[in-house]
Amino acid sequence: MSSNELIDRKYYCLYVGNLSSDIRRKELCQYLEQYGQVDQCQLFEANYRRWSCFAFVLMNTPDSINQLMATRPHFLDNRRLYLKRELPEQCSNKIEHFITSENVLIQFKSKQNQEINEPDFNEENIRTYFQTYGKILNLCLLKNHRCVIEYNDYDSVDCILLDSPHYFNSHELQIEKYYATEQLKHLERMFITQPETPDCGNGEDDEHAEHVLRSRRYLTMRIRLLKDCILSINISNEIKLETIQRGFQMTMNRRKELLEEIQQLNKQCQILHEKNQSMKEMNETRLETNQNLEKTYQEQIDKEKAKQNEWKKRMQTL
Repeated sequence: MSSNELIDRKYYCLYVGNLSSDIRRKELCQYLEQYGQVDQCQLFEANYRRWSCFAFVLMNTPDSINQLMATRPHFLDNRRLYLKRELPEQCSNKIEHFITSENVLIQFKSKQNQEINEPDFNEENIRTYFQTYGKILNLCLLKNHRCVIEYNDYDSVDCILLDSPHYFNSHELQIEKYYATEQLKHLERMFITQPETPDCGNGEDDEHAEHVLRSRRYLTMRIRLLKDCILSINISNEIKLETIQRGFQMTMNRRKELLEEIQQLNKQCQILHEKNQSMKEMNETRLETNQNLEKTYQEQIDKEKAKQNEWKKRMQTL
């Protein structure tokens, strides 16, 4: 394998989970070879430390991985397979290797974040760049040049991590998965209740239980989960606050628009009122004129009638 192939090896690797305990390596390879050549397949059987079988697969081309991910869901031995791209250690932490998320947290590198004043880091430019990885459901800008993007598929987030590093106007971006608080709590419950974690109240050896609970691996995982929970809560609160502020700003803008519309309507009503008053005065003037004309015409008619009566009398006299 050439140096370029070694660099791009991350695009060829696939994690396959939720495999049947009766699965054989040959059966899995036969299924995956429908989508391309399988170069390596490392199968891990279920035991007291693992809930189910899983495998790490190395395909011959990245197109095979893309086709597998695009044609999900996959079923083998009446079980729905859990497929995700394998993430290298340099672009993700340990939790991100196995847990998927449709949300990604984007920010500048911590050393640069306080110093950068990047006016182009706005919703339009961010959406233009990151929508190439998949359909964006929601994009929320936070303070200190941070952003949370929600995709409709967790594979979009994995592809972003695989393509790391990313740069925005020559500034390197720090990108990591963002997990909801409930998802982290569920992960913590799974970790606590897994078979390798003893329960002192169920007759387990107290000394062995205390040794496991104080082990570096256990404490490191718990600390990592607590830190992620704190980060998730803080970002969740920021998103809620940003949503409330946006909603409030939209409400105020709408209120301003409605007030302007009301002012315009009041002006139009005032103009119509003035026109109506003018027409009313014109009608009153015309009515008065008509009454005067009617009175004049009636007087002339009476005079003519009197003349006719006088002529009639004269005619009778003659």
